[in-house]
Amino acid sequence: MRGVGTLDILGDTPLARHMLYLSAALLAAGFVGVIFMLVAWGWGVGIDAWLVVYAVATLVALPVHELVHAATFLLLGRGRVHIGFGFTGGMLYTRAEGATLARSRFVAVLLAPSVVVTAALAVVGSLVAGPALAWALAWTHLSGCAGDLAMVAGILRTPGCTHVRDTDAGVELLAADPGDALR
Repeated sequence: MRGVGTLDILGDTPLARHMLYLSAALLAAGFVGVIFMLVAWGWGVGIDAWLVVYAVATLVALPVHELVHAATFLLLGRGRVHIGFGFTGGMLYTRAEGATLARSRFVAVLLAPSVVVTAALAVVGSLVAGPALAWALAWTHLSGCAGDLAMVAGILRTPGCTHVRDTDAGVELLAADPGDALR
Protein backbone atom coordinates (compact mmCIF):
# COMPACT_ATOMS: atom_id res chain seq x y z
CA MET A 1 0.00 0.00 0.00
CA ARG A 2 1.13 3.51 -0.66
CA GLY A 3 0.32 6.68 1.23
CA VAL A 4 -2.04 9.18 -0.42
CA GLY A 5 -2.38 11.61 2.48
CA THR A 6 -2.48 12.20 6.22
CA LEU A 7 -4.88 13.83 8.61
CA ASP A 8 -2.94 15.22 11.57
CA ILE A 9 -5.68 15.96 14.08
CA LEU A 10 -3.24 17.48 16.59
CA GLY A 11 -0.89 19.55 14.48
CA ASP A 12 -2.76 20.51 11.30
CA THR A 13 -3.92 24.07 12.00
CA PRO A 14 -6.43 24.28 9.11
CA LEU A 15 -7.99 20.96 10.19
CA ALA A 16 -8.08 22.11 13.83
CA ARG A 17 -9.69 25.39 12.75
CA HIS A 18 -12.26 23.48 10.68
CA MET A 19 -13.05 21.29 13.71
CA LEU A 20 -13.48 24.36 15.93
CA TYR A 21 -15.83 26.08 13.43
CA LEU A 22 -17.85 22.90 12.91
CA SER A 23 -18.14 22.36 16.67
CA ALA A 24 -19.24 25.95 17.24
CA ALA A 25 -21.79 25.79 14.39
CA LEU A 26 -23.28 22.56 15.74
CA LEU A 27 -23.41 23.96 19.27
CA ALA A 28 -25.09 27.16 18.03
CA ALA A 29 -27.66 25.19 16.02
CA GLY A 30 -28.36 23.08 19.07
CA PHE A 31 -28.77 26.14 21.29
CA VAL A 32 -31.28 27.71 18.90
CA GLY A 33 -33.21 24.44 18.80
CA VAL A 34 -33.26 24.21 22.60
CA ILE A 35 -34.69 27.72 22.87
CA PHE A 36 -37.50 26.86 20.45
CA MET A 37 -38.24 23.59 22.25
CA LEU A 38 -38.25 25.21 25.68
CA VAL A 39 -40.75 27.77 24.44
CA ALA A 40 -42.91 25.07 22.85
CA TRP A 41 -42.72 22.31 25.47
CA GLY A 42 -41.11 23.80 28.57
CA TRP A 43 -38.45 22.28 30.78
CA GLY A 44 -40.30 19.03 31.50
CA VAL A 45 -38.82 19.00 35.02
CA GLY A 46 -37.50 21.68 37.36
CA ILE A 47 -34.74 23.78 35.84
CA ASP A 48 -32.25 22.65 38.50
CA ALA A 49 -32.90 18.98 37.73
CA TRP A 50 -32.73 19.69 33.98
CA LEU A 51 -29.33 21.37 34.34
CA VAL A 52 -27.95 18.61 36.59
CA VAL A 53 -29.04 15.87 34.19
CA TYR A 54 -27.60 17.86 31.27
CA ALA A 55 -24.23 18.33 33.00
CA VAL A 56 -23.93 14.75 34.28
CA ALA A 57 -25.03 13.13 30.99
CA THR A 58 -22.66 15.35 29.01
CA LEU A 59 -19.70 14.42 31.24
CA VAL A 60 -20.54 10.70 31.28
CA ALA A 61 -20.83 10.76 27.48
CA LEU A 62 -17.15 11.70 27.07
CA PRO A 63 -15.57 8.40 28.16
CA VAL A 64 -18.52 6.42 26.78
CA HIS A 65 -17.86 8.03 23.37
CA GLU A 66 -14.27 6.76 23.49
CA LEU A 67 -15.36 3.30 24.64
CA VAL A 68 -17.69 3.08 21.62
CA HIS A 69 -14.71 3.94 19.37
CA ALA A 70 -12.70 1.20 21.11
CA ALA A 71 -15.44 -1.41 20.81
CA THR A 72 -15.94 -0.58 17.14
CA PHE A 73 -12.18 -0.77 16.49
CA LEU A 74 -12.10 -4.20 18.12
CA LEU A 75 -15.16 -5.43 16.25
CA LEU A 76 -14.18 -4.15 12.80
CA GLY A 77 -10.48 -4.83 13.32
CA ARG A 78 -11.49 -8.41 14.13
CA GLY A 79 -9.72 -8.22 17.47
CA ARG A 80 -6.33 -7.63 15.84
CA VAL A 81 -5.92 -4.13 17.22
CA HIS A 82 -4.35 -2.87 20.41
CA ILE A 83 -6.49 -0.14 21.97
CA GLY A 84 -5.08 2.77 23.93
CA PHE A 85 -6.66 5.86 25.45
CA GLY A 86 -5.28 9.30 26.09
CA PHE A 87 -5.93 12.96 26.70
CA THR A 88 -4.20 15.82 24.90
CA GLY A 89 -5.07 19.29 23.71
CA GLY A 90 -8.29 19.19 25.73
CA MET A 91 -9.47 16.05 23.92
CA LEU A 92 -9.97 12.49 25.08
CA TYR A 93 -9.02 10.04 22.38
CA THR A 94 -8.92 6.37 21.54
CA ARG A 95 -6.16 4.99 19.44
CA ALA A 96 -5.28 1.77 17.77
CA GLU A 97 -1.93 2.99 16.51
CA GLY A 98 -0.76 1.13 13.47
CA ALA A 99 -4.11 -0.59 12.90
CA THR A 100 -5.05 -0.50 9.23
CA LEU A 101 -8.69 -0.87 8.23
CA ALA A 102 -10.55 -0.60 4.95
CA ARG A 103 -11.78 2.95 4.46
CA SER A 104 -15.43 2.04 5.09
CA ARG A 105 -14.55 0.25 8.34
CA PHE A 106 -12.47 3.16 9.58
CA VAL A 107 -15.27 5.59 8.75
CA ALA A 108 -17.62 3.35 10.75
CA VAL A 109 -15.20 3.50 13.71
CA LEU A 110 -15.21 7.29 13.52
CA LEU A 111 -18.99 7.62 13.15
CA ALA A 112 -20.11 4.97 15.65
CA PRO A 113 -20.14 7.25 18.73
CA SER A 114 -21.83 10.04 16.76
CA VAL A 115 -24.72 7.67 16.10
CA VAL A 116 -24.81 5.43 19.18
CA VAL A 117 -24.01 7.91 21.94
CA THR A 118 -26.07 10.73 20.42
CA ALA A 119 -29.09 8.43 20.11
CA ALA A 120 -28.65 7.21 23.70
CA LEU A 121 -28.42 10.77 24.99
CA ALA A 122 -31.55 11.74 23.07
CA VAL A 123 -33.43 8.82 24.62
CA VAL A 124 -32.21 9.70 28.13
CA GLY A 125 -33.15 13.35 27.69
CA SER A 126 -36.55 12.47 26.32
CA LEU A 127 -37.31 10.05 29.15
CA VAL A 128 -36.12 12.43 31.89
CA ALA A 129 -37.49 15.76 30.74
CA GLY A 130 -38.75 15.71 27.16
CA PRO A 131 -37.71 17.10 23.81
CA ALA A 132 -35.69 20.12 24.92
CA LEU A 133 -33.29 18.08 27.04
CA ALA A 134 -33.11 15.36 24.38
CA TRP A 135 -32.18 17.97 21.78
CA ALA A 136 -29.69 19.74 24.09
CA LEU A 137 -27.87 16.52 24.93
CA ALA A 138 -27.82 15.29 21.33
CA TRP A 139 -26.51 18.53 19.84
CA THR A 140 -23.95 19.08 22.59
CA HIS A 141 -22.57 15.62 21.94
CA LEU A 142 -22.57 16.11 18.17
CA SER A 143 -20.64 19.35 18.58
CA GLY A 144 -18.02 17.33 20.45
CA CYS A 145 -17.87 14.89 17.52
CA ALA A 146 -16.51 17.60 15.22
CA GLY A 147 -13.05 16.00 15.08
CA ASP A 148 -14.49 12.65 14.07
CA LEU A 149 -16.76 14.27 11.48
CA ALA A 150 -13.90 16.35 10.04
CA MET A 151 -11.74 13.23 9.74
CA VAL A 152 -14.55 11.36 7.97
CA ALA A 153 -14.88 14.23 5.50
CA GLY A 154 -11.13 14.22 4.90
CA ILE A 155 -11.03 10.48 4.37
CA LEU A 156 -14.01 10.42 2.00
CA ARG A 157 -12.76 13.28 -0.15
CA THR A 158 -9.26 11.86 -0.62
CA PRO A 159 -9.06 10.31 -4.10
CA GLY A 160 -7.75 6.77 -4.21
CA CYS A 161 -7.99 6.19 -0.45
CA THR A 162 -8.93 2.55 0.13
CA HIS A 163 -7.51 2.01 3.62
CA VAL A 164 -6.79 4.09 6.71
CA ARG A 165 -4.03 3.52 9.27
CA ASP A 166 -4.32 4.96 12.76
CA THR A 167 -1.27 6.95 13.89
CA ASP A 168 -0.22 8.75 17.05
CA ALA A 169 -1.31 12.12 15.58
CA GLY A 170 -4.28 11.13 13.41
CA VAL A 171 -4.51 8.87 10.40
CA GLU A 172 -2.56 7.94 7.31
CA LEU A 173 -4.62 7.54 4.14
CA LEU A 174 -3.55 4.63 1.97
CA ALA A 175 -4.26 3.30 -1.51
CA ALA A 176 -4.11 -0.40 -2.22
CA ASP A 177 -1.71 -1.38 -4.97
CA PRO A 178 -2.89 -4.08 -7.42
CA GLY A 179 -0.84 -6.80 -5.68
CA ASP A 180 -1.98 -5.97 -2.14
CA ALA A 181 -4.15 -8.43 -0.26
CA LEU A 182 -7.22 -6.43 0.71
CA ARG A 183 -8.64 -6.75 4.20
